[in-house]
Amino acid sequence: MPKHDYHKATRADRILPHHRFKHSLGMPLLRVQGTIIKVFASPEHHHGANHQQFIVRVDQILKVEGIDQSAIGREIFVATRFGDDEGLDHEIEGLREDTSIELQGEYVDSAHAYKTEDNDGDPPLPVLHFTHHPVGYVIYDGEHYS
Repeated sequence: MPKHDYHKATRADRILPHHRFKHSLGMPLLRVQGTIIKVFASPEHHHGANHQQFIVRVDQILKVEGIDQSAIGREIFVATRFGDDEGLDHEIEGLREDTSIELQGEYVDSAHAYKTEDNDGDPPLPVLHFTHHPVGYVIYDGEHYS
């Protein structure tokens, strides 16, 4: 498979099981271990739900489906839905910069990521989306959130 530039449009290269869920964007599945490098102070309310937002430096790719691993950016913006029956029950407690985290969700490359107040670069950072049930999860400070 050819090497990809994560700033170019990259959708999943095949239909994946998680694509059948309502909130799927048809993107690749990605599981990473990383380090939180920025935590945004307050949740952003968009698409009818609260989202806890932070930036993670990818230290290790644990699983990738639907895209060549070389397409994954070194930093990703994470928007984790919470506070309703479609996301996490509540915010991830005690998120701090310079701490380790494991996440799984859909990888939305820079070409498909939309700008938000906290992810407003040109282009915006790639986004890890759907980091909650039934597709994704977060492991932070010994707690499993899904």
